[in-house]
Amino acid sequence: MTRRMVTAVADPDVDVLGHCTGRVVRGRGRPESRFDAEIVFEACRRFGVAVEINSRPDRLDPPKRLLRLAYEMGCDFAIDSDAHAPGQLDWQRFGCERAALCGIPAERIRNTRPWGT
Repeated sequence: MTRRMVTAVADPDVDVLGHCTGRVVRGRGRPESRFDAEIVFEACRRFGVAVEINSRPDRLDPPKRLLRLAYEMGCDFAIDSDAHAPGQLDWQRFGCERAALCGIPAERIRNTRPWGT
């Protein structure tokens, strides 16, 4: 997965790395995919690709340990509700809470910035 993720991150049309572990933590669940997080997050930092903070309650991807690592490595973030219906837009707060718990300041979250910056 590391090579595939870095190849995607290096593409100039990619702005955000989403669902980086692919995990599902509820229901039948799905374990995290395995990849070298340091290599992938360094590629995100180098190529200016934000790491998605997925707010969907059954995903909460990436896990907090990886959010902290990405932050320490200098990555930016984008908080995504992962809503598939209007009522699910409220999930955005879960991602905001996770960012705050991991010490990620608003200036490192792209969708807190003014439009066009």
